[in-house]
Amino acid sequence: MSNGDKVTAKKYTILVADDDEGVIRLIVNLLSQRGHRCLQAADGVDALNKAATTKVDAVVTDIVMPKMDGVTLTRRLLEQTPKLPVMVMTGHDNEFSAVQAIAAGAREFIKKPFSLKEFFLRFHKMMHDHEVSLETEARQREMLFQSQKESSEKMDEFKREIDVLRSRLYGRSSPFGDEDEWS
Repeated sequence: MSNGDKVTAKKYTILVADDDEGVIRLIVNLLSQRGHRCLQAADGVDALNKAATTKVDAVVTDIVMPKMDGVTLTRRLLEQTPKLPVMVMTGHDNEFSAVQAIAAGAREFIKKPFSLKEFFLRFHKMMHDHEVSLETEARQREMLFQSQKESSEKMDEFKREIDVLRSRLYGRSSPFGDEDEWS
């Protein structure tokens, strides 16, 4: 099984935030059909509150929403959970929105209307990249721990060697049996 297959087989809890009920229903149905658990929010404040009380693995949010826009939501979510994958959607044909969303920390940006294929390609890419990042960090921590452990073991070995050399130098006979050679 390749990493891409692993990611698509993994089930996530996804927060979907949009003030358009039809868009929420569509995305929740699409993701739920693939086994993901979805939470719904009608605005940025509601989404932020839900993310504060429930662990989510990813967020899909609209940019233009009442009470708090998607860019501000992305920024605030990432203050709380820095590595959280966020996909931002917009129906507005404004390149500035994409730049703002990415600058705020969004991992993906998609324009509405979008095809199901495009949505899933972007969603799976975002989650795959997130999983690879987590695996890389875990491997780096493991390597650092192993390196520290090996260094500690080497230090203990050096200390034992130094103790042996000190005892030979300060009071025990030469390993060669002739103490005059040490004088």
